[in-house]
Amino acid sequence: MVELRWTGRSDADPLKGWVPTEEFAIVAAGVEVGAIVLRLGDTEPLRRYGGQVGYRVAPEHQRRDYATAALRLLMPIAVTHGFSSLWITCRPANLASRRVLEKAGARFMEVVETPADSDLFARGDREMCRYMLEL
Repeated sequence: MVELRWTGRSDADPLKGWVPTEEFAIVAAGVEVGAIVLRLGDTEPLRRYGGQVGYRVAPEHQRRDYATAALRLLMPIAVTHGFSSLWITCRPANLASRRVLEKAGARFMEVVETPADSDLFARGDREMCRYMLEL
């Protein structure tokens, strides 16, 4: 059984264009196996390439559908924050993340280039896959 455990909230950083977040641990059988974050904004950069959700599962806990379960558990939380859909992005080569999104019901929309002035571009991400998850 997978559950989300609230771990905190981060404030917006207007200088960086970042929105506030709600952060959760992904817990399976009492063990923290990863984390998921809901970005509380509907900005063009989030919709286009940054994504309104981010998640990770520790390598030793991968391939057990924890990220998919966490994403499904996050959906009603997103609704309480006023979302009717979520834009989620991942690197084109990240096949595991793409499978997570598809299992959770997200629709692949397109691959977009990241802008040269973005944090993603600075860390080497030149393209992102865009998915929409209807809530």
